[in-house]
Amino acid sequence: MNRSTEDYAAMGLTALKRATSKAFERARQNHLQVPIWRDGKIEYINLEIDTEQLGAVDRQSATLLGGN
Repeated sequence: MNRSTEDYAAMGLTALKRATSKAFERARQNHLQVPIWRDGKIEYINLEIDTEQLGAVDRQSATLLGGN
C-alpha cells in the first residue's frame, strides 16, 4: 500500500498537534513556561496566568462573560 505525500503530511501534523498538547499539559502541571513565536521573536509564557485572548469572542462566550 502506497501512501501519498499528503497522507504523510496529515499524519505528521496530527502527531505535532498531539505532542504540543501533551507538552502544554506537562508544562501546566509543572508550572513551567512555554516558548511561543510572537511578533518575529521567541517569547516565554506561563500557561496558568497568560490571559491574552488569541481569537475574537463569539456571541455565546460574550453572553456568558456578561457582554452584549
